[in-house]
Order: sequence, then structure tokens, then C-alpha cells
Amino acid sequence: MNPRINIAYDQLEDWIEKNGPLSYDVSDIKALRFFIFIKNLSHKSKLAKTLTAPLIYLSDNYSNILRKVFVVKKNLFPQGQAVIARAYFSKYKITKDKIYLEKAINILEWLKQNTSPGYNKLCWGQPYNWHSRKLFPENVPRATVTSQVANAFLDAYEILHEKKYLDVAESSCNFFIESLNWEKDKDGFICFSYTSVDNYNIHNSSMLAAAVLIRTWKYSGVENFKEYGLRAMNFTIKHQNENGSWYYWAPPDKIIGKIDNYHTGFILESLEVIKKHLGTEFNGEKALEKGLRYYLDNFFENSVIPKMTYKSTYPIDIQSCAQAIITLGEIKPRLPELSEKAEKIAMWTINNMMDKKGYFYYRIYKNGRIDKTPYIRWSESWMLRALTFLLKEK
Repeated sequence: MNPRINIAYDQLEDWIEKNGPLSYDVSDIKALRFFIFIKNLSHKSKLAKTLTAPLIYLSDNYSNILRKVFVVKKNLFPQGQAVIARAYFSKYKITKDKIYLEKAINILEWLKQNTSPGYNKLCWGQPYNWHSRKLFPENVPRATVTSQVANAFLDAYEILHEKKYLDVAESSCNFFIESLNWEKDKDGFICFSYTSVDNYNIHNSSMLAAAVLIRTWKYSGVENFKEYGLRAMNFTIKHQNENGSWYYWAPPDKIIGKIDNYHTGFILESLEVIKKHLGTEFNGEKALEKGLRYYLDNFFENSVIPKMTYKSTYPIDIQSCAQAIITLGEIKPRLPELSEKAEKIAMWTINNMMDKKGYFYYRIYKNGRIDKTPYIRWSESWMLRALTFLLKEK
């Protein structure tokens, strides 16, 4: 393993420690009421779309200027904190240095104190308003965020075997079942909604919830978790495209036929996690292998550079890089030949998207422009966890 990966991890960890957990976010400008108004206005007519286009372009490409204009403040994100905790748990397993265990446990304590209010089960969302076909208020719990937090508590349980950590994951599983919106299809399969207040059918978020349900079942023995996890997994397997890919949106909510890198990675990672915990009961081997082959064949330029979609390389997004390493990292114990590819992706990312200060850039655009803004929730937390899959004990 290239020693530069260990060095990069240390530099990133140091940067996070020095700069703290507060961060701007890729969505903070678009979460402002003014820009939500502009976005809604742009859909009214062709003239409105033309008139609002410059502001939308600014929000997409020059967020740092707008943050100064609108005095946007940094925030603390449960998702980013959970992913950092997972990285620290992994580092503890490698080094047995208790400082990492302590830092991870401290994050879990913060997470327990900062759940989404108004729910009788433990769940988490993002601390900003969010617009996707409609306005979602801040802290509305999401399947994506809650799954990462629940996984962090399951990581703690695997190491410490203390029931209080498993209890948190169980509560989150009950949130998925009781508070997310879903309906059985004709085969009895389900797709968990993205949040508690929508009916969106999205494969990757539903699969992240499914993996937590199966993982929690393995330790708790609660059969209901296994049942719902399998229903959600089988829904996504059922709707896999013939070539092995998945659309972002799931039936009957397929609005845009989007097939991208990191959301595909989430699905494959979730399938692998489910496989590990179900063992011989896993019935998704064909879908997993077919999906992995599509992923490897279509989402990497020159077999190394993570593309945004199967059609387009740009923008090269740091989450595509991080998730590629995580996805291959989860699978490589079973398929060791993936280790070299994961390492090459990591080295390309370090060489092209890591700042000398120790953090990772957000995006590289086709025209050569690089958005160098550090984002804890989107970039740094994910790369910290990704690099742990490739660390060697010193």
C-alpha cells in the first residue's frame, strides 16, 4: 500500500481537528429563502427562466461570493459528524489507540443530544431548509442521514458490545418502518421514502436504510427489521436495469433517468453490507455482481478517475471519489483484486483534489476550474472514512 495514503489521512485528520466541525455546505446558498424563491420563479415561464438564469448560475458556481453577500454562517452537520465517527472507529481498530475511540464516542454523545425534534424514535436530518420539488424545513429527518448515524452507533456496538449503542440503532430502524412513507408493491416489496414528509422513491436512500435494518437485525434478533430490510432490498434488485445500473429515481417516481457514480456506489455498498450480515440467506448475488461490473466499466475514466455519470466525466465530485474507495473497500475483502483499483483512485484523488493544507476540494469542472471550498459534510468526512479502508498500521 502506498505510504502516501497514510500521510494523507493524517493530514486530513489534522486539518479537521484544527478547523473544527463547523463548515459551509454545498446546499447552504440554495437553502436561502431568496434562492428558493428564485428557483420556483424560474419554473413559471421561459421568460422567468431566462431572467433568473444568472442568479442560478451564480448559486451553482460562485457560492463563496454569495456567502459573503448573504452573510451565510457555518453549521454543524449530523451526517458529517457520524461519518467522521465511523472513520475514527475504523482507525481505532487499526491502531488500538484509545484516543480515536474516545473521539468517536464524544461525537456519538453529541448526536444523541441533537436528534430531529418531534419524533418518538431517534432520527436525524440536515440543519437547513431544502428544496426538492417542494420545501423541506430544516432538521426534517432523512433516510440518508439517519442511516449514517445509526451505522456509527452500530460500529460502536461492534467494538464495545454495550447495549446502549445498539438501542440507538434499533430506535432508528423503528423510525424507518414507522415514520418513513412506503407502500407494498404487488410483490410485497417496498421503497422507503427519502424523508418523513415526502413520498419520493429513491433507490440509494432506501437501500441505505435497508442495510441498517439488516445489520441491526444481525445483532438484535428483531425479525421485523430483517423482514423490512429484505423487502426494500428486493425492491431495488427488482428494478435494476438490464445492463446492471439503477436510475436515481425508483418506480413509480422515475422523473429523470439519472444514473450517476456515488449514488450507484451507495447501492452497491449497501448490498455488500447486507450480504455480509445475511450470509447464505443473501439472494442478491447476481444483482450485486452485475451492478459492480457496470459500475467498474462505466464510472471511471482510464479506469481510475471517478466520472460524474456514465455519460460524462465532469464535474469530478469529491463524493464520487470517496464513495468509490468506500464501495471497493467494502467489497475488496471478498474480491482482493479491487484493492489495487481502490488505491489508484485514492492516489489520483490525493494528487489532484487535495490541498497542501490537508483538506480535499469539492469539484473539478470541465473548463479546468476547481472549487476548492472545504465542506465537512460533503467532502472531508467522506474522504476521512474512505482512506481508512486503505490504511496500514505503522
